[in-house]
Amino acid sequence: MTGLSRSLPLAATLALLGACASSSRLGDIQPLAKELPAELQKKFEVVERGEKTTPAVSPSPSPIATKRAVDKKRRRGKHAKASIAAPPPFVIPDRRPKVNPVWIGERQVLEVTYIGIKAGEFTLDVLPVKQVADRPVYHLRANAVSSSMMNLFYSLNDTLESFWDVTGLFSHRFHLVLDETKQKRDALELYDPEAKKAFYWNRRNHVDKGNTETKETFDIQSPFVQDSFSALYYVRTLPLEDGKVYSFPVVSEGKEWEAVVTVVRREDMDTPLGKKRCVVIRPQTRFQGVIKQEKGDSFIWLTDDDRRFIVRLEAEVKVGSVSARLTSVEPGEKPDGE
Repeated sequence: MTGLSRSLPLAATLALLGACASSSRLGDIQPLAKELPAELQKKFEVVERGEKTTPAVSPSPSPIATKRAVDKKRRRGKHAKASIAAPPPFVIPDRRPKVNPVWIGERQVLEVTYIGIKAGEFTLDVLPVKQVADRPVYHLRANAVSSSMMNLFYSLNDTLESFWDVTGLFSHRFHLVLDETKQKRDALELYDPEAKKAFYWNRRNHVDKGNTETKETFDIQSPFVQDSFSALYYVRTLPLEDGKVYSFPVVSEGKEWEAVVTVVRREDMDTPLGKKRCVVIRPQTRFQGVIKQEKGDSFIWLTDDDRRFIVRLEAEVKVGSVSARLTSVEPGEKPDGE
């Protein structure tokens, strides 16, 4: 997986679509979500908006101090133990931009090409708002499917899902399912901003590497992190001023990374929406303060307007380069209250 894929997943998908390896199909693997410990299932359960993930707890009445209790407390005088101040309540900030580029029902379809051949299609959807931990979340979904021509060499049908906080703009839950010629994989990541913990579970069946499984809980430095898919949507909310460099935390594959996005230039491009001014960005990743060096640079073109649709993407792969170009857009509708 490339460094770009840790911050923006499209390059990883493009690389898969650009792979040329044939092999027999693998058997199914058991899905992870149904095997989660009960406490995690309850805490990170995805429900329809308006439902409660946990039962409400009725507040207990505060005790009333009697005169005898007050007098006894006064007599303790200097021998009284110092009270321990309660920690401040955990607050999730509202990080939405003044103009929200992410709308409910929006769909972006990109055609992926490799060495001049249509390799597949990448579709990104924003589904109706759900709830996780009683907070409204965007339900982001992407699907990558190889073309009939590409299926002769390597077939895939991969799905990404992210549950992204509507106001805090951070990930609660990420799910990756790969169904490919050489591998089947089910990976689940859960993020607890208050505890600053992340849970990672990965189950993989690979033709060459066999069956592997990883399960771990680890600390994260930043409470409000992106997953490798929501990072793409978070970038759309940034100002993206000329020459500026933006960075933000991303947790992926059991590690915490720093995504680094550089605004390279602006240029006009023909799009399904007509000729559009676009902003060109270069995404990279930094781990423990060091920028990860890739074979070549990758670039993403976004419309330079209020919506920041993905117009084009280019990424280097092991052999040559892969590109994706926007072929159709459904704008969707503004979220409630905006």
